[in-house]
Amino acid sequence: MHFVLLFVFLKAVRGEEACDLDGGPQKQRSLLQNFAVKSAVSQENDLQPGPRLRLKVLGYNPDERPEEVQSKDTSLCEEDIFARPELCPAKCPYAAEMKKEFCHFRCVERNQCGLLGTVENATIPDDRLMVCRHCNVEGCLHCAHAKPGQVGEKLEHCRQCMPGYSLTEEGECQMKGLGFFIAMAVISVVAVILVIVWYVLISMKPCVNPEGVAEGYESRERTRLTEVSGEAYPLTTNLLSTNVAGVGTMALFRYQFALLIWAITLLLVWFGFVIFVSSDLLILGNRLAESPQMLCAIVEWGHHRQMELIWTKVSWLCFAYIFSFGGAIFYAVQQTKLFARADVEHATMASFAAKLEGLPSLGGHEPVEEKLKGAVKAATGVQPVAVSVAWDYAPSRKMVEAILEQVWRWKRRDGG
Repeated sequence: MHFVLLFVFLKAVRGEEACDLDGGPQKQRSLLQNFAVKSAVSQENDLQPGPRLRLKVLGYNPDERPEEVQSKDTSLCEEDIFARPELCPAKCPYAAEMKKEFCHFRCVERNQCGLLGTVENATIPDDRLMVCRHCNVEGCLHCAHAKPGQVGEKLEHCRQCMPGYSLTEEGECQMKGLGFFIAMAVISVVAVILVIVWYVLISMKPCVNPEGVAEGYESRERTRLTEVSGEAYPLTTNLLSTNVAGVGTMALFRYQFALLIWAITLLLVWFGFVIFVSSDLLILGNRLAESPQMLCAIVEWGHHRQMELIWTKVSWLCFAYIFSFGGAIFYAVQQTKLFARADVEHATMASFAAKLEGLPSLGGHEPVEEKLKGAVKAATGVQPVAVSVAWDYAPSRKMVEAILEQVWRWKRRDGG
């Protein structure tokens, strides 16, 4: 994946020409697909100095973020512009999307929504978003919009409401079953009151088994991790280096600490790019847009900025890969040293056992355990407590399993 990103980065830096998307057999495309195909190469060229100067002459600077600021240029009322980043002027304050051109908008007056080549069923002038929008009644399944150019107070009404709603005389949709939700709220309140009353009654009952309570507290106290003196470990105990419950506990907290260091380091490097390169890295792809006009403007601006800043993402990924690989090796070495040091400094289960290898083959008819005990005592002077032999019964595996199964059945029959 990193090699692919590096190739994209080198391609963006060199300014290589994009693949010819118009060549070869094509299926019939929608308006959106046709626009995407035609503008793929042109948007790649928009990154070059020449076209950017041309855009600035038209009053659009790709480096500026689209903001909802009202324009004062009244000439916008007579032309449609692709992904315009400003709101329409007061003379024609409503942005209407063109019918045959994707993401092209024209500034129109209130009674011009749906006219002048704009989308015919977007006839509702929205005074909050300052756009010509489609019919939108809450809870409506089939909405009826006004005719293009129609004026008046009632420009939209519902013909059929969604399930769970009823149609009113004003053409609105009113929710059914409001009483059900009210009943559920009342039942929930009553249930909460009953739980509170039950808890108060339980807490007011007298203590009838003080000995059992005292024994429970004592048992809980014995299960706590304490120091040699019997005192509890302070809250400031460093569990990365203090062995309070075995090496496994230290390894767990070291793993969590390593994850925090890894995540914080990658985050700080990314914020370094944000501070020293561009703060747009924090908002690319997550800017909100309430109207189609601002959505198109934000997508156009975001595509341009993404191509300009793609080298930061590739650089960060390369650093993340190298840092993660090196950090994993360092972490593994430290964990191995931790277990080796703990095995030397503390008495563990392995301190009371010895593993013998290279022994000659011995038959099961011989007292192997007693022989090994005597041999270990003669060699070390220490009497072993017990000996466990790893038998090699692969050639007679089926016979051994059959005997063990028979023994288990005998014991089960005798209740043993």
